[in-house]
Amino acid sequence: MKKTIALCALVLSILAGLVSGSLALYQKSVDVGAGSVVAKKFTITAAGSTGYEADVLIAPTESVTAAFTVSNFSGTYVTETGMDLNITVTIGNASGKTAIPHITAALLDADNNVIGSAVNNVTDGVGTITLSVDHAFLPSTAATLTYKIKLIWESHSDDINYQGPNYGTAYSVTVTGIQDI
Repeated sequence: MKKTIALCALVLSILAGLVSGSLALYQKSVDVGAGSVVAKKFTITAAGSTGYEADVLIAPTESVTAAFTVSNFSGTYVTETGMDLNITVTIGNASGKTAIPHITAALLDADNNVIGSAVNNVTDGVGTITLSVDHAFLPSTAATLTYKIKLIWESHSDDINYQGPNYGTAYSVTVTGIQDI
């Protein structure tokens, strides 16, 4: 009986080896097709508009407002990703002049409301204003945002000392678009 069991086990082992070896020979490859990846469009444009010009006159107690726009399109080319914005307004002396020391500044929205979340570091006519706008633009949706810079000459008893062509304050705006993640 032991010989029969041993012989059956040997035969089963041989058959199992033949069957498993035979199954390994059957292979099939299927081509799914080719693919590729193309970069999405990303663009940002900005421009000065109403009041954004050189040598605008100002006197104590007066203010000057200049608007600028930021868009996520150029012609028919629209950004295909969401976008965050970083806006930096730099205020300082005009070329060849001394900054008017009593100028303060604010960043406004399109409705002339002060943007409270803008970090304002402008003292004595020199400094920066920074603003970060999360989710400023939606993907594939053309839009334009309007912001305004407001410069105010806060009146002081020595204002007469800063009159004339030797004093001038300049401002510039830098806008950076960042893919919204």
